[in-house]
Amino acid sequence: MKMTMKLAVATISGVLLFCSMNLAAEAASSRVVRDVTLKTAAAEPKAMSEGEKLEKAEQERIDKLLEKNPDDTYIIYVSKELKKNKNEQEVYFMGNFNPRFDTYEAYYKFASKLKEAVPQRPADLPKGYTLAEAIIISPLGPKDLVAMKAEAKKLGKQIHSKKINWTKSDFIVLTYTNGKNEIKLSSGAVKEKDKKEKNYVYKSAKDIEKENPNLAPAIKKITYKNQISWNESGKGFWISTNPENPLTKEDMIKLAKTMVKK
Repeated sequence: MKMTMKLAVATISGVLLFCSMNLAAEAASSRVVRDVTLKTAAAEPKAMSEGEKLEKAEQERIDKLLEKNPDDTYIIYVSKELKKNKNEQEVYFMGNFNPRFDTYEAYYKFASKLKEAVPQRPADLPKGYTLAEAIIISPLGPKDLVAMKAEAKKLGKQIHSKKINWTKSDFIVLTYTNGKNEIKLSSGAVKEKDKKEKNYVYKSAKDIEKENPNLAPAIKKITYKNQISWNESGKGFWISTNPENPLTKEDMIKLAKTMVKK
């Protein structure tokens, strides 16, 4: 059980660190090619090569599709042969591939379309807590970029794009705040061997600090939390609160019992 909890703590920390520090960078890197292309086109329309014109036209076509269906996700391949800057990435995403929400209604509408269990607002959420942010991390990643490039080459295309219908998430984090207090409701994909249902496992922030005393400051901030974890419906779920939060272990278990939408 001790080893299981250590793994759970590591997973929670990884999820929160990813969401708080890397999401913006990932989204930026995925859009950088199209942003640079469009800005360059606006500044120097006469200097555009034929390849850049083709890429711009494809981006504009997808932008029009996204105007009608903003929740869709597209993946685009543009061969380096068409680019002036050969260091630009060849494959990137457009659309809502890692969506963020500032209202629960918007989050719930999107999350309800996923074919998996997802976090929802618990029936017994304490009064005064409001949603600060919800983040859904899609399962899209490097493997999809590699596969898209291979597909384009197989088809003999220098520009290739398609819509991706993803129906499962990699991570989900809902952050509720009430003044200085915070409650995070999270879920994440787990390996097949770990999908067995597990009971609620609780660790206080002090216990976690004792077991992990030498963490970097940025990691301490997101790791030293009161946490409860469990597996349900083939996924891992977590609730974490700030160390000073008055919610007890029993309170958190009560929240957990109505937190999962199946």
